[in-house]
Amino acid sequence: MLEARTAVVYVAAGSVGRAVARAFADKGARVHLTGRTLTSLHGLADELTASGASVSTTALDVTDAAAMSDHARSMKESDGRIDIAFTAVTYDEVQGTALHDIPVDDVERTLMTTSRAHLHAVRAIAPYMIEQHDGVIQTMVGYGPPHPLMGSTALAWQLVEAMYRQFAVELGPSGVRVQWFRTGGFRESILDAPDYGSSYARDTSTAELLASLEEGTALGRIPSVHDAGAFAAFAASSAGRSLTATGFNMTSGAFSD
Repeated sequence: MLEARTAVVYVAAGSVGRAVARAFADKGARVHLTGRTLTSLHGLADELTASGASVSTTALDVTDAAAMSDHARSMKESDGRIDIAFTAVTYDEVQGTALHDIPVDDVERTLMTTSRAHLHAVRAIAPYMIEQHDGVIQTMVGYGPPHPLMGSTALAWQLVEAMYRQFAVELGPSGVRVQWFRTGGFRESILDAPDYGSSYARDTSTAELLASLEEGTALGRIPSVHDAGAFAAFAASSAGRSLTATGFNMTSGAFSD
């Protein structure tokens, strides 16, 4: 499905990033893994290499524009092209308190991290995708209506969707597809903090939170990160060649479109 394709997963050490990297590798892509430290990537790289995949690892801060550009240039030089970029960054957002009670610096940090991570990723890889008139840019984003105590989280979600809509209409004429996957949470991300954690204390355990979220879905279950990886690989493949400028609902029916 993704044979002869080159994919990069930014922030591959988290549960979603790992699942997406596994899915890309399983479908035949050469996968570049990035994370703040190489230590966090070694286990995944060894696993993928043992399965026969072609893998590279790079310590990379997605908020460092120069480092992101250098890394993209290196991928282009080594592989000749960049076909798929998936950004699995978290935003250091704050939950569990009202937005008006959160220190302004904390809100600004969330929005700055969000915008920098995605802008630096797209600015780094888009020129190469435009040149080859082909490419797919993907991310995962939280989804759902506003409700109390979401803090700066909902702001980050809306910012990501706004950015990706803009990327899609500007890059589409150059053959670049832009996709984002809307999630109400994944089992592993919820159970294995800090991926689904908060800077502020929560009154419920992660197990209780998972049970509550599953009760609110049409299917009675929350998707796994394996589901996320499988759909990302499909959407990035030629089978999804008409899929762009849209968010895909991966909430198991918790929220209808």
